[in-house]
Amino acid sequence: MENKSVDSVDQIIEVMLNGLNKNNKIIDKLKAVDLSKITNPYNLEEKLINPIEIGSLDFSVSAVDSGFVSKQFNFANITVVKEVGVYFKYVDNKLTDHKYFPKIYNQAKPYLSSSSLELEEILWNSGILRLNKELDLTKKIIESQDLSISLIDGSIIPQYINKPTKDCKERVEYDKLILKFMQLYELSKQKKIFLVGCIEECRANRFFNILKEEIDETKSLLDDSSNELFDLFSVFSLCPINYRTGVFKYSKEPESHPVLCDFLNEYSDNLYVTYLKLSDVDYPLRIEFIYFKDFGYSLKEYTDKIVSMISALCSFNKNYIYPTALIEADIRSRLTMVEIDQIMTKILEKTKNFGFRNQRRESRLF
Repeated sequence: MENKSVDSVDQIIEVMLNGLNKNNKIIDKLKAVDLSKITNPYNLEEKLINPIEIGSLDFSVSAVDSGFVSKQFNFANITVVKEVGVYFKYVDNKLTDHKYFPKIYNQAKPYLSSSSLELEEILWNSGILRLNKELDLTKKIIESQDLSISLIDGSIIPQYINKPTKDCKERVEYDKLILKFMQLYELSKQKKIFLVGCIEECRANRFFNILKEEIDETKSLLDDSSNELFDLFSVFSLCPINYRTGVFKYSKEPESHPVLCDFLNEYSDNLYVTYLKLSDVDYPLRIEFIYFKDFGYSLKEYTDKIVSMISALCSFNKNYIYPTALIEADIRSRLTMVEIDQIMTKILEKTKNFGFRNQRRESRLF
């Protein structure tokens, strides 16, 4: 959708609907091709769209999420984090056991962040800190519990926004974070646990670009298209309910990807993505996973096992397609204003005599 200056709500709505109409015309072109009969170039065992076999709840799952906020004093930056892990065990479609990590009730904790005044460095620091806490907790649960699948809230790799520039002092911590991700991949391989990232909100267009650039039957239909469709819209429009896209690599060229280039090839070359359409009233769910041949499954078998479990965990509410274990972790990791204010007030009370103050915008009298 083009960037346009508009002056009223009605004009904004008109521009949005015009953009939607253009997108629907592209979808109409793609619907002329049966994607369920076209072989997936990233896995020749399957098609570009494939039926989902929703499994039964008869496995164990862990999920980790965190809530965090960055607060600034005049001379210091504080990041408040609350990470939570959950463990659910299902037998015959019934929840038979559950545990919470590090414990049942978890308190938010403050961490002294970068002293920089640059917003970019504060974001790098807090983002890396949060991911470190989540990875540490995921590792702890994998090591201590008998799991079938372990879920991460968000991508299975750090995002580009978390990558500091080479000359930034946070770069050392970023490099350690990449190592920690690879160590987690290796641990999941050793324990034969499926490691999966679930993305609640997604703005990617990789699947659409595959149709536009890599599939002979569809790229000829899109030669004159300058629009870039989000994958969620494309998949929702092209897939029937209880279908998924064929798997595709996280990046067509991992070595030139701004984050994957920092990973060893044995990991970056085996990161895959698929979209699951499990409802006609909610958008598809993007999942990311790392594939290990050591598990003894073909890529299709490996994908189908993951998709079967994720689909079962998402089957409770068609209006909100997200795994139950991650929903629970999200709820329990949310920071409240009371928690944040208690921590910041305590720090300020003990440091104000030394010159530390809230920023002016948080001390306004009006």
